Amino acid sequence: MKALFIGVDGGATKCMVRVEDEHGNLLGSAISGQANIRISVSETWQSINSALQQVFKKLDVSINDVSLYAGMGLAGCEIQEARDIFIHKPHPFKKLIVSSDAHVACLGAHHGEDGAIIIAGTGVVGFQHENGKTTKVGGWGFPHDDLGSGAWLGLEAIKYTIKTLDGRAASCQFSQAVFAHFQHNHEQLVHWANHANSTEFAELAPIVIEQAKQKNPVAVSLLQQAARELDNIDEALRAAQLNQMSKLPCVLLGGIAPFLTPYVGNQLRSRLHEPIATPDAGAIFLIKKELKNIVRK
Repeated sequence: MKALFIGVDGGATKCMVRVEDEHGNLLGSAISGQANIRISVSETWQSINSALQQVFKKLDVSINDVSLYAGMGLAGCEIQEARDIFIHKPHPFKKLIVSSDAHVACLGAHHGEDGAIIIAGTGVVGFQHENGKTTKVGGWGFPHDDLGSGAWLGLEAIKYTIKTLDGRAASCQFSQAVFAHFQHNHEQLVHWANHANSTEFAELAPIVIEQAKQKNPVAVSLLQQAARELDNIDEALRAAQLNQMSKLPCVLLGGIAPFLTPYVGNQLRSRLHEPIATPDAGAIFLIKKELKNIVRK
């Protein structure tokens, strides 16, 4: 029976699935909805199955006619209970390996070799792979962590804007742009802030970024603070290295990373590299490595 390899990169907003043959040739890929097992195991499986169906429909292949080996990097994987529930759901895979979305992103960024990543999107997390040792820094959730993330930028934008409404801070183009997002309605802003989740707070990050482009000092200061949080993550990753003499390459990933890069410190900047491959490709590295380990045993 023909063997196919499935790589899944599942995040809070979307799920990317790729299918390769045993020689590493890409046969197809698809995108579907959220795949965060902390939020919903059932929705995550629905997203994965939906994307798989899209790919196999294009390939005109039945899942029942092939052997499937899957590596998955899923948001929320650090919650052991959610991970256990997810793995024990019925699935079509002959072998399934599940890790965090940060882990597969790191494997993809460095093509399976040693290195580090910092993902700055809705949340923020650092991850490092070195000689078999993995290190995770941050990524503990919002609002208690994820400092420097898109959600954090949104929260700080709201906090500053609220201060301007009662005279504790000076109104400026930045706060006016945030307030305009809520139709200049105090009650609407406060009601939204009391109920918004991290994804919704992150939707305000583009306002911060746009105002920073226009050199608004408040917005620029927020991007500088966010970049310092990335520097803090980088410092913790470097401190955890087995070989303190080596300079592991680091890749910045995530939707707001390009806008924070100009503000990061020299230590982090000196080891920045472009990613070699995508997180879904990293997930295939994960399953292939596991299969090699089984063969060795």
